[in-house]
Amino acid sequence: MTTLKLTVSELEDLTIEGAITMKSGAELSVVKDGRWVSEGKFESKTVIFTDGERHYRGEVMREGSPFTDYTWGSEWDGGSADIEEVTQVERTILVWETVKEADE
Repeated sequence: MTTLKLTVSELEDLTIEGAITMKSGAELSVVKDGRWVSEGKFESKTVIFTDGERHYRGEVMREGSPFTDYTWGSEWDGGSADIEEVTQVERTILVWETVKEADE
């Protein structure tokens, strides 16, 4: 498993811009941008991105509301983002549905 290192701020930039070029020259681009999940005044979302060869997952956070604007996580966390290498896997799920009766 390959480790990619990004700061919280770099991951936020990638999420906002959709693509960034790192100082090393590596180009990263977003593949799937998740939905914001609200946890009170905090929100988070998962972002899947690629360097052109491998895929990675990271999570960004923000605090606030649409009424007061948001403060991004990098404003209180200047450290490294938690990034993990991922791969897409097809899954089949079973669900229960209501049995419909024939018209009378």
